[in-house]
Amino acid sequence: MSSAQIKTLVHWVEAGAPRGTGADPLAAKTFTAPEWPLGKPDLVLDVPAYTIPANGIVDYQRPYVVNPLKEGKWLRASTIKVVNRQTVHHILTGYLAEVPGPGQVANESKWGTSLGGYAVGAESFVEPANTGAYIPPGGAIGFQVHYTPFGQQVTEHSQIALYFYKDKPKYVMRNSVVLNANIVIPANKESTELQAYIDVPKEMMLYGAFPHAHYRGASSQFFLIEPNGKKTLLVSLPHYDFNWQREYNFVQPVKVPAGSKLLAIYTYDNSVRNPANPDHNRVVPWGDQSFDEMLYTAFHYEWVGETSDKMDEYKAFDKELNDNRVFGMLDTKMNGKLDMSELTGPIGKQFADSFAKIDTDHDGFIEPNELAAAQANMQKRRQQAAQPQGQPAPGAPAPAAPEKSGGGQ
Repeated sequence: MSSAQIKTLVHWVEAGAPRGTGADPLAAKTFTAPEWPLGKPDLVLDVPAYTIPANGIVDYQRPYVVNPLKEGKWLRASTIKVVNRQTVHHILTGYLAEVPGPGQVANESKWGTSLGGYAVGAESFVEPANTGAYIPPGGAIGFQVHYTPFGQQVTEHSQIALYFYKDKPKYVMRNSVVLNANIVIPANKESTELQAYIDVPKEMMLYGAFPHAHYRGASSQFFLIEPNGKKTLLVSLPHYDFNWQREYNFVQPVKVPAGSKLLAIYTYDNSVRNPANPDHNRVVPWGDQSFDEMLYTAFHYEWVGETSDKMDEYKAFDKELNDNRVFGMLDTKMNGKLDMSELTGPIGKQFADSFAKIDTDHDGFIEPNELAAAQANMQKRRQQAAQPQGQPAPGAPAPAAPEKSGGGQ
């Protein structure tokens, strides 16, 4: 709408929305929303049905369906249809190379390509022209579903409609997220500002961003900080509304130079002044449920130079992008090194207890490479603790011969 049209509409609302003269132009019109707003789908998948109780808390559900595709397809668009909108907080999707075993769930840590998602207020996802996401044949399609009871027991049976390219598109769309799982929001505080960033290892084209918080979310901003220090505001939600969540697509893709940072800043209102606040007397951590909080901005991008004919060589950039996420949660001073004052919150305290060991060069700071080494060691210990004695970790080669005392890597 133009500025003049907006002004006319606002003045009409302020005047009490008077009826006007003549016949009602809407009375003669009938409109029935189509089942699928993008037209007939190429494939419809049923999210496994789930019965939500009238009350209580429902843990995240992670069901899956076996992928029916016998050949790889390039995703052009998707729409998720929800039956009971009161109860579905969100649905996320992802491709799994292997079908989960008996009793296993479709954990998102093993996901590859996203097939789209749904949150309150969201719409269909449509790829930019000549750009798509590749879905291999076989395997499974996993879902992460957050249900919220609303006083009535219902069975939800959502569906996802997929639209494919007939011919392979030229470019590859990828997705990642800036998040901070280390957040702690004080009780009875009207404005708490928290942030996180992610380092960009290679030049990318940024297409859109999807900010997400819960009931205490008050505002959200998304910035590009280039290596020369130039800071550009990309998305600003001065009044974040939990009931209206969507991806904000840029009119023109934003070029992000290698070495840049993507910075997400959120404010939270955990006071009595927030009418949506479940409990202003509670210290609020990161958590899945809506009574906890999130700092989470998803974004879609292309690596500059990548085409659908040469994808493998760009996978390393995805890994490098995502591997530095924890450092971006903790580096509140944004100077590329961590001191003890920054190691707060549930995640930071894990590293604070071993600061001297992690700081291998003993300069009084933890650099990204030192934090990465500490994370790798923690992950290795978890895997070893989870394995029966004498069994190799998943994916690890069996030793050819017993290691010599004091040997190994």
